[in-house]
Order: sequence, then C-alpha cells, then structure tokens
Amino acid sequence: MFSWTRLANPLKMGCQFVTHFATAPQIPPNAKFWSKLFGKYLLLTNTIGSGLLLAIGDAIAQQYEGFGEKKAFDYSRSGCMMITGSVIGPVQHGFYLLLDGLLPGTSGWGVLHKILVDQLIMSPIYIFLFFYVSSLLGGKTFVECNSELSEKFLYTWMLDCCFWPGLQYLNFRFLNSLYRVVFVNVANCVYVVLLSHIKYGFSYHDP
Repeated sequence: MFSWTRLANPLKMGCQFVTHFATAPQIPPNAKFWSKLFGKYLLLTNTIGSGLLLAIGDAIAQQYEGFGEKKAFDYSRSGCMMITGSVIGPVQHGFYLLLDGLLPGTSGWGVLHKILVDQLIMSPIYIFLFFYVSSLLGGKTFVECNSELSEKFLYTWMLDCCFWPGLQYLNFRFLNSLYRVVFVNVANCVYVVLLSHIKYGFSYHDP
C-alpha cells in the first residue's frame, strides 16, 4: 500500500530564504575588525597606537622647532619616541581599566574623582617613564636621567595639570572605557609637541 508524503513547496522555501536575508540586520564588513581591535586585541591596539601617536607628535614638534631653518629631520629621535610610547601604552591600558573598575560610573563626582586620581598617579608615572625611557634610549646614563627629571618634572607636571583635566572630563564622562587610551593618545599628538619641546629644546639654564 502506498503512502503519500506532502513535499515542501520549493518556491515558498525560496521566498522565505530571500525574505530572511533581505530583512535580517546586516553586519558591516568592518564590524568584526573593529570589535577585535577594541576587544580581544585592545592591549595591542593601545600599545601600538601609543607608540605611533607619540612618534607623530614628535615629528610635528621637530617641524615646529625647525621652522624657518634648514634642519635635518631626526629619525632616531622619533624612533625613540615610538619605543617610549610603546612602553607607556600597556601601563596606561592597565591603569585605566583598573580606574574604571574601582571608580565605575560617569556621574559628576565620579568623573572628578577619576581626574584627581589620574593627575596624582598616572600623570607622574607618565612623566617619569617619558623622560627615563626616552633618555636611556638616547644614550644617557641614570645619573643624567635623574638630573633631567629633577630639573623638568615640576614644570612638566604643572603643564600637565593645565592641559589634561578638561580633556579627561570628556574622556571619563562621555566615552566608553574601551577608548580611554586611544583618546589620550590622540590628544597626546598635541601634548607631545609640548613635551618634546621641554625635553629637547627647553632648559632652565637657557638665557
């Protein structure tokens, strides 16, 4: 005895297939790339980004310092800045993750607390690493590094206190914690122009 089985309508199946893919949310081609860049590989992103942006800032500083003069570009100096930034990047990465963990939220007082901690802890660490790493890479001894740091630390930290609090307010109040270091490093393109001038073109002993 024969039994009849109702076959699925292939035309109907085809329409459902087309309708599903026409109405389903489309994932942008670069979404996966950015999700990895600021997710799984966030530490690497912050490290490489810090190095590159510090080098860019130094390149701008060199152009400013050589304005109106025929001065050769110092690739070694910018290379030292890139390595210095690559050393500082992981430190900033860990610090801001810890800061957001200890002081969560984006309320007014919470943001002010973050700014205070940033200026009292991260800022001195950044200045210390900036001068020490770049100076050691430039061939200076520890004694010379100590001398330079003692001469320029207070001035640099005061400049830091004038430059960063307003920017960090925007950073802590409105940005996702994943973009903390990227924001800081982009702003560093301007700040490093000042730091490079302090390091390479400034001295209290200048007339």
